[in-house]
Amino acid sequence: MSDEPDDVLRAVARQIEDRFGVPVGELREAVAAARGAISFLPSAVVRWYEDLEEAQILLTAAEDKLVEALQSAPAGELDDEVMTLAQRVDTALTIRDGRALTVRHLLEDYPLPEQPATSRAARRTGPVLTTTPVPRTAAPAPARTR
Repeated sequence: MSDEPDDVLRAVARQIEDRFGVPVGELREAVAAARGAISFLPSAVVRWYEDLEEAQILLTAAEDKLVEALQSAPAGELDDEVMTLAQRVDTALTIRDGRALTVRHLLEDYPLPEQPATSRAARRTGPVLTTTPVPRTAAPAPARTR
């Protein structure tokens, strides 16, 4: 994930648009209009994208407070307030990146309702057994000759 806020949101929005074929705004409107009549995937993606936007706002605010505290702090000294603000930035960044990864997981691992299960998870599982496996009998070992 990039550290630039616009880059992260833009990259995730582009992945959503590629997956659903519509911009995020239109997908949001469709999910809001459907109210429960839409499948799990679009509503989950919209919800997590909105959570991602919220996390980005909180991260930006935490970064701004940290920069302000660093500019007013004496040169070379980091007091408890600055360290606390730095921890908040780190936590906000972790939350933002976690939400971005959640959206990516939803987009990559869940098939759309009209698509066959071709996700990475489905490909990992292998073919479904349709019959009971027949146990193999041990063949007699060939006799050794000199």
